[in-house]
Amino acid sequence: MIPGSGTQGGTGTIGSSSGAGGSSSAATGSGGIDISSGSGATGGVNPDDACAVDSAEPELVTLPVDIIMVLDNSGSMEDELESVEQNINVNFADILTQSGVDYRLILISRHRVQDRCEDGDGCEEASTSICVSAPLSALPSCPFGIPGTTDRFYQYSVKIESEDSFDRILETYNSSSDDKYNLSTMGWSEWLRPGAKKVFLEMTDDNEDMSAEAFMQALSSRSTEHFGTPEAPNYIFHSIIGVQEKNPVGEAYLPSELPVNMPCTGNGNTVTTTGLTYQDLSIRTGGLRFPICEFPSYDTVFRRIAEDVVVTSSLKCDFAVPAPPQGKTLELDKVAVNYTPGAGGNPQQFGQALLPTDCQANAFYIEGDRIYLCPDACTSIQNDPQSRVDVLFTCDSTIIVR
Repeated sequence: MIPGSGTQGGTGTIGSSSGAGGSSSAATGSGGIDISSGSGATGGVNPDDACAVDSAEPELVTLPVDIIMVLDNSGSMEDELESVEQNINVNFADILTQSGVDYRLILISRHRVQDRCEDGDGCEEASTSICVSAPLSALPSCPFGIPGTTDRFYQYSVKIESEDSFDRILETYNSSSDDKYNLSTMGWSEWLRPGAKKVFLEMTDDNEDMSAEAFMQALSSRSTEHFGTPEAPNYIFHSIIGVQEKNPVGEAYLPSELPVNMPCTGNGNTVTTTGLTYQDLSIRTGGLRFPICEFPSYDTVFRRIAEDVVVTSSLKCDFAVPAPPQGKTLELDKVAVNYTPGAGGNPQQFGQALLPTDCQANAFYIEGDRIYLCPDACTSIQNDPQSRVDVLFTCDSTIIVR
């Protein structure tokens, strides 16, 4: 959101201080800035002492989201895949639909074309494949023909082995050669939408040969537009893997929690790996981790992931310069930005960078009649959805001295 008329006083003029563009009497020397030496580096400005104030608080927004679900088709996954089939409509798609979020589910896994059975040709394959029916899919029931593509659902039917899901994700991204039903012409990438939030959901009882770092590098090389960079990934990776159950069962491990080294044991499972590679990727991207052994609790797991997808809190990172109080002139080198953490604590004052190229983690800059938080500062506040940002016009310069 762009802050509204949260100013104090009436109309006036904005001073022509050169602090917004390239030079200022408060700035000396050349080269990079040293934010630690600037007057705006620490502490906070009391809004009561400001000449004018504009503020922003988080607002709840729903973002379009593309969910890429990757399911292991190896022989040990029979119970898990059956549970996914039972829950994918009721406890996942329904929640997303009812929320009003604009979502699309892209499934990368082998499609099931016959009933599960105990013996006979194709029985083993059927037991470790998945069929998605209506209303998410266009299939009236399962099994019934080829995957049922809709505006909400797409499936790239390819077998995912125990330790190769990263390879398969990358290989099929812009290639349709492995798509059993030829539903894509250029891989599953053609089903991604520009501007949509990207969320991966991996489900396996094994580990991955490729490292998380290598996968992030390779995925970024496919498309920085969709996936960002390894240093700033533009996606979340949730994983349902062999981690030990929490109490209560079905509770997620959060990104702030360390990797889990004990495997889950529930429901007769004999999982031998905790999927440390997947854990690493989930932690790096802000994803959740769930125990795969608790397939009777997948309703809870799917609901939790769906809820995580639906709503996010967001703060815009740019602000209009407000009108000054009546009879006063605002000088742009006397702007301060206060960031108040959502968890409490003292406000932090961001320093002012003269140019966008001078940006640092706790700084902002001004161009024209708008105030912009530097990229790292923007990321910090957007990762703190209960935070508050105040743009204050003070009596003292907060230009960072170079």
